[in-house]
Amino acid sequence: MTALQRDGPYPAADVPSDHELTSGVAAARDSIRVGTWTAVSRISGVARVLLIAAVLGPTTLGNSFQLTNTLPNLIYYGFLAGSLCSSLLVPSLVGHLDRGDRLATARVSGGVLGLTLLVLVVLTPLAVVLVPQALRLAALGQGGTPAVDQADFARLLIVLMIPQVYGYAVIGVSAAVMNARHRFALTAAAPAIENCALIAVLVLVWTVYGTGDHAGAVPQSELLLLGLGSTAAVAIHAAVQFWGARRSRVSLRPLPGWRDAEVRGVVRRAIPAIAQSGLVALQVLTLLLIAVRIPGGTVAMQIALNFYALPIAVAATPVALSLLPRLSRLHQGDREGAFTDTFIRGTGLVLFITVPAACGYAVLARPIADVVAVGSMDTETATGLVAAALASVSAGIVGQSVFFLATQASYSRKDAVPPLLAMAVQATICLAVGSLSFGFDGTSTLVVLGSAYSLANLLGSVLLVTWLHRRLSPGSERLMPSVVRTLVGSVALSICAALTAAALSGADSGRAREVVVLICACLVGLVVFAVAQRLMRAPELSWIGATLRGRSRPPSSRLDAGA
Repeated sequence: MTALQRDGPYPAADVPSDHELTSGVAAARDSIRVGTWTAVSRISGVARVLLIAAVLGPTTLGNSFQLTNTLPNLIYYGFLAGSLCSSLLVPSLVGHLDRGDRLATARVSGGVLGLTLLVLVVLTPLAVVLVPQALRLAALGQGGTPAVDQADFARLLIVLMIPQVYGYAVIGVSAAVMNARHRFALTAAAPAIENCALIAVLVLVWTVYGTGDHAGAVPQSELLLLGLGSTAAVAIHAAVQFWGARRSRVSLRPLPGWRDAEVRGVVRRAIPAIAQSGLVALQVLTLLLIAVRIPGGTVAMQIALNFYALPIAVAATPVALSLLPRLSRLHQGDREGAFTDTFIRGTGLVLFITVPAACGYAVLARPIADVVAVGSMDTETATGLVAAALASVSAGIVGQSVFFLATQASYSRKDAVPPLLAMAVQATICLAVGSLSFGFDGTSTLVVLGSAYSLANLLGSVLLVTWLHRRLSPGSERLMPSVVRTLVGSVALSICAALTAAALSGADSGRAREVVVLICACLVGLVVFAVAQRLMRAPELSWIGATLRGRSRPPSSRLDAGA
């Protein structure tokens, strides 16, 4: 008797109904559930970065730790396309899950995990050798010993942190298994555990070593605590995700996936995704490396990128993750018109959240910087760096969010080529415009870098959506009315939030007043946006309202159609 026969098929309740596949309310419900936990994870991530800034400050050690702590994530989710490969795995798992075939599900997911670990064994040693040299090159012209110190710090920290990439491999495949079964909450919440563990490590560093300027020799014990502590945090995260996959009735274990034809098919589709994700990582790594030239520049850019990632994680990622298995099932069922309508409704929902968020960041960059620049970053210069970086990357939020959703839609059709081509164009624009930053100094460098990143993301998303739209069958939904409503509401939000911040700010504002000013400006902006959407009868607002009221089905066919 096989394991499948012993355990029985997956419960029928785990297979979504036709209504669940196409409903705007159902998509909003899943998106809000994921978005809520993702917000918790991202907020804890922002707290982690702010604590790094407060403890290590705008120093050589701060730049080195910030970069090396980001590196394992970049290797797996960037250069190895961890999140994209997980998305490509979902359509392959959907059919097996719907048939209740656990053995095939475990075979495919285990085979992908085994191949991923094999590639990492080859790839990760290169980072230990190449990144310190890249730091030396990026810091040319600084003078003195910062470049040498930075490379030395980075070399030891990389050795201590590089095992994290293997934990991220387990995390990525476990998340794909859970998402294919429409179980999104744990995959979104588990990163908060990693962040909290690292925050505990940073508090310990603060307690033992203080928040000095690190101008002298850094104790090796401090480097060991930072490196080993961050790796332990990732190990805890991986264990939680692995447990979640087991709760989804899939026991993950690495298998020789190169022997499995279906796994090889996933890998073939993953090759363009790996190239695409490598281009994304290259852009981020370039921003961080060039920012190294400015004292505290990498820390400021990382803070800005964490705020940048928050609305993407809360809006684009939940919508895309909830739509990916839905779109996969619609495509496999030859329901192309419903596929198009579902994608358009998802795009409208993403824009409904990310456009006002981007506008809010742009007009409130300085108040945000005043609040979050604490500890060693609490200086006029450092605060200005954070504000400049945040304001300049804000517009890119919209572009990257739409690009991510369109990428998932393309992957649901098992087509990874259009996202790669669009990303190649995007990376070219980002690197070309970003190279102009070498002609600037100080805050202006971060402004040019952030603006290049934003411009590239916007143009790349327009290109990908255009290509994808040409491949879709006609549907009944239209995106432009949603775009107009969102833009009108966002303009009103920006004006009212900026006026509120200006009216409440004072010349001698303390920390408490700065927090109050920021909260009031955000609340006023959100209320104005919500009222504007209500007056324009935005269906996205109705979907979210129905979800918050606990309604699983739309009140009318009009709501479900997004009319």
